[in-house]
Amino acid sequence: MTLLRGDWHSGYDPHEFRVAPQATPLATQLLHATGFAHAARLRGEDTVVLAMCGDGATSEGDFHEALNFAAVFGLAVVFFVQNNEFAISVPLSRQTAAPSLAHKAVGYGMPGKRVDGNDVAALLAVLGEAVDRARSGLGPSLIEAHTYRMLAHTNADDDSRYREHEAVQAWAERDPILRLRALLREREVLTDDTEAEFAARAEEVAADQRVAMHAEPEVDAEDLFRHVFAERPAMLDAQWRTLRDEIERTEAPA
Repeated sequence: MTLLRGDWHSGYDPHEFRVAPQATPLATQLLHATGFAHAARLRGEDTVVLAMCGDGATSEGDFHEALNFAAVFGLAVVFFVQNNEFAISVPLSRQTAAPSLAHKAVGYGMPGKRVDGNDVAALLAVLGEAVDRARSGLGPSLIEAHTYRMLAHTNADDDSRYREHEAVQAWAERDPILRLRALLREREVLTDDTEAEFAARAEEVAADQRVAMHAEPEVDAEDLFRHVFAERPAMLDAQWRTLRDEIERTEAPA
């Protein structure tokens, strides 16, 4: 949320949580993940990298390069594709002629599995197998999680121009949260009391987020120049002095 509001950082320490910051360009993160896995091998680590992308990213050249490199060098990467059937307005049928995205794994010499992306238990099982396989030195896997995008791509997207409302409603009963709730209820893991407790805690977190996102942060203009180079070059320092002088003139009393 911090990143999406336009701040320069992701709101957390990627090193601490071992999660890379979100990036807007399609599929570039797959190459980063493959490089990270290669570096981990050179360091003698047993790290497994989860590389996540959408169905639209599979049409990018970076997708091919990442999977090909990972397969050739047997790297510990699990490529996880969220197939929600649309890349903004482009349907899957206009992106691939393969029977499924999981079939693409065959061409790279790695296993590919297609799983119900709205079934949390199935996802955990399939991803767990792929991680164990990668950690044991057997190389990468491609997992396609089939789901559906319930809302428009963004608030600037009119999804009624390229899909029918009935198609969206047909997926409502397959809501993964409702299905997980039913499973936990059936196994008597989730009770009325625990669900009420979870709901109350979730609302607390949401309320804190709303307050934080609506607050106006104090911006330090020098941050634009502070984190570009380890040692700021003269050219960048001159740009900062120019901007600082402009800010001081603007803020000076008339």
